[in-house]
Amino acid sequence: MVTMTFVFDQAQHGHLVPYIAALHASCITLDNMVGPFLPPLTNEKLLPWWKKRIAETQDGSRVIVLLLPDTTLGKKPQGTDLRGIAMVRLADDETGAFRGHIDAVLVDRRYRRQGGAKALVMALEYEASKRGRSLLLVDTETDSVAELAFKNFGYIEIGKVPHFSRSPANLTKGETFFYKEFLPSPS
Repeated sequence: MVTMTFVFDQAQHGHLVPYIAALHASCITLDNMVGPFLPPLTNEKLLPWWKKRIAETQDGSRVIVLLLPDTTLGKKPQGTDLRGIAMVRLADDETGAFRGHIDAVLVDRRYRRQGGAKALVMALEYEASKRGRSLLLVDTETDSVAELAFKNFGYIEIGKVPHFSRSPANLTKGETFFYKEFLPSPS
């Protein structure tokens, strides 16, 4: 089944928030991904955090993109349709209004290695560009699939910081920082 990206819309996608939180939890627990939380993960931790991210889409400081089957076009997607999610935080200060920071690219394990992460990142770049952004930053775990993916997506490595985060396995992991410049879309 072909997948497509959709910009998160509260009316169309708000009911997916518990599934978004569940996808995030699975990436942390099953992949030992470093995220904002350590296990044990509960709805009390994840749902308020995601609801805050969703609220930021309403005030224009964040863009969230969903990866869904193309069959959801024109109809309300189901929770089981969620294949992936990505988000970019848009700088709101006057000196950085051209910048954005990719905070997450999460793809369900069943749909990996099918171009979903690339589609999500391309959609984020497009949406950021439409909003006047010409520089995106991202950081990934060092020596991770994400690090290699962003290199392949044309992001330029700035550097690495060892022992940056604590993983769910209670180990410290390094972080690799990247940027990518592009021309913003004309309004």
